[in-house]
Amino acid sequence: MRFYFLFLSTLLFQYSFSQDYSLTSIPKELLDNADAVVRLDKMDVVVEALDKMTITSKRVVTVLNENGDEHVHAFAFYEKNDKVSDLEAIVYNASGEEIKKIKKRDFLDQSAISGGTLYSDSRVLVMRYTPSQYPYTIEFSKVYTTPNTAFAPNWSFLDDYRVGTERSEFSFTVENGIPFRHKEVNFGDYGIAAKEMNNGISYEAKNLVPMEREPLSPSFRNLVPQVKIAMNEFHLEGVNGRATTWQELGKWMNDELLAGRDELSEATITHVKNLVKDISDPLEKTRIVYDYVQENTRYISVQLGIGGWMPISASDVDRVKYGDCKGLTNYTKALLKAVGVESYYTVVHAGRQIRHLDKDFPSIQGNHVFLNVPLENDEIWLECTSQTTPVNHLGTFTDNRNVLKITPQGGELVRTKRNPDEENYQLTKADVQVGNQRNVTGHVQIFSRGSQYDQKYWRTTNTRSEQEEFYKSYWSYVQDLQLGEVAYQNNEDKIEFLETVDFKADNYLSSAGDKLLFAPNISNRNLGVPDRVRNRKMPLIISRGYLDEDEFTIRLPEGYVVETLILPIEEDTKFGSYAVSVEPKEPGVLVYKRRLLIKSGEYPKEDYKLYRDFRKKVAGYDNAKIVLSKKKS
Repeated sequence: MRFYFLFLSTLLFQYSFSQDYSLTSIPKELLDNADAVVRLDKMDVVVEALDKMTITSKRVVTVLNENGDEHVHAFAFYEKNDKVSDLEAIVYNASGEEIKKIKKRDFLDQSAISGGTLYSDSRVLVMRYTPSQYPYTIEFSKVYTTPNTAFAPNWSFLDDYRVGTERSEFSFTVENGIPFRHKEVNFGDYGIAAKEMNNGISYEAKNLVPMEREPLSPSFRNLVPQVKIAMNEFHLEGVNGRATTWQELGKWMNDELLAGRDELSEATITHVKNLVKDISDPLEKTRIVYDYVQENTRYISVQLGIGGWMPISASDVDRVKYGDCKGLTNYTKALLKAVGVESYYTVVHAGRQIRHLDKDFPSIQGNHVFLNVPLENDEIWLECTSQTTPVNHLGTFTDNRNVLKITPQGGELVRTKRNPDEENYQLTKADVQVGNQRNVTGHVQIFSRGSQYDQKYWRTTNTRSEQEEFYKSYWSYVQDLQLGEVAYQNNEDKIEFLETVDFKADNYLSSAGDKLLFAPNISNRNLGVPDRVRNRKMPLIISRGYLDEDEFTIRLPEGYVVETLILPIEEDTKFGSYAVSVEPKEPGVLVYKRRLLIKSGEYPKEDYKLYRDFRKKVAGYDNAKIVLSKKKS
């Protein structure tokens, strides 16, 4: 009976979708604003035992242009205990005629990790095909069997911007009676058909039109319909686990992934204790240990040990002096333990785009780990993979998001610090001498902290050519820019950065007859104006705000006076504020002052035009010029 059911399921899987892959059979609304159309995306997941999951999938994609090539997804990841079978791809032309068949033996089998990875069990089979013309269609199918049930696949009904979906089907079935959880996200008005059974769920969606990317909008994953899946009990590389709460998941990670991996040699323990022998303050001990790790180790990816989630042991990191985020974090944790400072291994979704661990859906999530150090009335964070990041500097990589702190008692979901907008601060001071040959020379100091520090501190290692490249881009509006001396001061204790730059430019001013036109904002123009969007559909998102303050002393050329000044302006909006003024300080000397505050937040889509208008005004005034004329004799 079971054989008959599997046979029937296979037939239905093969023939339930029409084989007409011609371009003309695609509904017009799916082609508008599209680089590719997913004709069919079908996945059937069957958990047959705690340690056996089989995923049967078929994906058909019509690629309309070269931008759509990346959406074919004709690959199969696998680990050493996994099996990939029935792997095949068929290529069709625009008329839906078969032109090529690619068997498993023709796929490229390679490491799934980049060249920066020293050890990895992860591999991937990749289809090798270079299109000769567009459009074309790829039909890709595979069966994937794994003993690891910890990572039940989630499902998204839309792939990406500018990709439509003609048909999407997903089913998840558990045959061994183990409970599982699922969460439907952003279903809205997509008309997704859902069906729940005693031992599983299934979904089907049809004719989902492509989404257009809009500037300053929510991340794609926060917009599209998707299903999240998690097993209450699971198996991962020989280890069984259970997780229905974040506390329970954290307890499993502590006991199975971390326990016993913090051992160090007596020589190392003695050495690190000697480093802090006269120190009682936990914060100062942490600084010393963190400095030691930064000076004596380097980052390299190691994808081994319980699905790549177990860190290599602290003693191994101590011996070889390298590790990945897991290994270096665990090593730092072990060193702190040796000097009596408690710390917690912490899991995060890292990246400039803020992404939370889903507080309502406990499961193995995240792509990075770092270290939490609790103090008496505070807590600090350590980015153990970086040789330059200061103590307690989160930066845009890990700031303002839910993370999972792993303690011996279990997991605790906490939120990392969010900088107030005004703390993402930059102060620019300049002394500028204007020459009477349209030239300028300047001495500039730029002080930064918060997220603006995050954009600067790593530049201490820049070569001269890298400095030239950066400042010529940063001050791209200054023609013929020539750099003089450049100096950096990185205050890691206060997490502040100071740039000192000397420069000159021979053709900065323009002339009109015997008059000179001069833009006083020489060192910090904010000229970025968001693109115009007709019929915007998404809210406006400003993830991080900031504050810029500028004060420039401008010395006029001999024999010239101001004919026309820039009128003072103050703009105050819900998105921020802007103020600028130019005033005489003494004969031949002007003082330019500017203040720009951008406020973080989520605003309704109707506000996008208002925000764009505000930024246009800022750009316009940042470009504004004063008129100099020759003194009358």
